[in-house]
Amino acid sequence: MPPSMDNARILVIGAGVNGSICAAGLCNAGINVSVLARGKRYEELRTDGIIIENLLQHKRSITKVPVIASLAPEDVYDYVLVIIRRNQVPDLLPVLARNRSPNVVFMLNNASGPDEYTAIGKERVMMGFVFGAGKVEGGVVYAITAVGGLLGAIIGGVPFGEIDGTTTPRLTRLVRILCQAGLNAKVCPGISDYLARHAAGVAIFVLLLDKHHGDRRALARSTSDLELCMDAMRELLEVLLALGHRIVPPKFSAIKFIPRWILVAAFRAFLNSDMADVAALWHYSHAPDEMLQLVNEFKILVKKSGLPVPAIRKLLGPD
Repeated sequence: MPPSMDNARILVIGAGVNGSICAAGLCNAGINVSVLARGKRYEELRTDGIIIENLLQHKRSITKVPVIASLAPEDVYDYVLVIIRRNQVPDLLPVLARNRSPNVVFMLNNASGPDEYTAIGKERVMMGFVFGAGKVEGGVVYAITAVGGLLGAIIGGVPFGEIDGTTTPRLTRLVRILCQAGLNAKVCPGISDYLARHAAGVAIFVLLLDKHHGDRRALARSTSDLELCMDAMRELLEVLLALGHRIVPPKFSAIKFIPRWILVAAFRAFLNSDMADVAALWHYSHAPDEMLQLVNEFKILVKKSGLPVPAIRKLLGPD
């Protein structure tokens, strides 16, 4: 191990697209990382390792990472990275509550905040987001990643933070470890705000895709629905502010001022590109249970705000 390399012991729970990307990056950097996986995915990792097909670089990598099938209470890690679907959290919380690892980082969609997570002990909970998008098929992860290059520059780093917004030694250490592994991470004081804005935006997109039966090109052809989407995204900012959230990152507030026709044109171009499949449609089609939960969390946010938000209410339909 290089002298500057951190000796942290890390567990990644979840071996989907982002769990695989994260674990492979850490392992290839010489960091002590294991993966918790189940069923078929456990067997794939144990036999073949993490196979990632980078769709931007057109390269395939294979990384052999230690894999476990369960987490014992006495098996302590410096950081446990939870990278699963939002709706899978309730089943995992009792396992985490029994385990003694001090730092548990929930890296997943979340529109409703960290309260559910604090059942394992508020002082243990940290939050973050993910490093890529794609799908797992035939034991291979087909993905794009936000760890560097143009995509990394656009997003400015994947956010991680404490739920109270402070910058702590354990947070800066985690970000440093991830960056040492080539994962483009950064400290984010408003991590709950970031996640709420992102997850609620996903919910708006899901509602529109549902209307068009998951056909992104059909949605792209509907100017009225693209305009409705942009109006709903603008109203989303009002909802978040009314609930005491900040808009994170602040540059997202620009959608209030950019002419709607420009936003519609940009979104239409995205929907008509193959990138839309990788960045959005694959997850939408492979995780309908999570998509439903995000929509339900979004409905709760809108109801709590008490705002009229006509575009959003048109999307949501009658209660």
